[in-house]
Amino acid sequence: MRIGLIRHFPVDQPLPAGWKTAAELADWRQRYDVANTLIGQADVGAGTWCMCLASDLPRTEATARAIFSGNIELTSLLREPEYTPFRTGRLRLPVWMWRWVLMLCWLTGHQSQRACRDDFRRRVQAAADRLCALNADTLVVSHAGMMAYLSAELKRRGFSGPKLRIAKHAKLYAYERKDGKSIESD
Repeated sequence: MRIGLIRHFPVDQPLPAGWKTAAELADWRQRYDVANTLIGQADVGAGTWCMCLASDLPRTEATARAIFSGNIELTSLLREPEYTPFRTGRLRLPVWMWRWVLMLCWLTGHQSQRACRDDFRRRVQAAADRLCALNADTLVVSHAGMMAYLSAELKRRGFSGPKLRIAKHAKLYAYERKDGKSIESD
């Protein structure tokens, strides 16, 4: 059984830079979620993919339709993690610092982000459960954050494949389990 993870094609919305408020970052994320997808070339590897699952956001759906000719199952399980906007008013911080603050809140289980983090972890496990239940060579079109956590969950369930941090756009990361047995999650 093989599972191929592919990050969506790039979108026509540059990453934020400079000093931003939390509200400005939330506005940017909304624009990013609906931005046009820049369709290009993708390497889906050798062999045939029996199925395709994709996040239900426009950029992943457009990517999936460009690289897979069969039926595509769209699901909100494969979306990026959500976060609760910080109530910091007009406080401006560099974008890189906001990323660190958010990551620290997730890692420490800070109450401001705990519900979003826990929901995301449940979605990662549910997505892995769905993929294992399919028991077929499946292409998954998703987002960088989801792919990093999903790849770790697949490896925990007995799949072999690359260690994934930040996935490149339209690049295949293949995971395989040779024994064909379904391994239940804990």
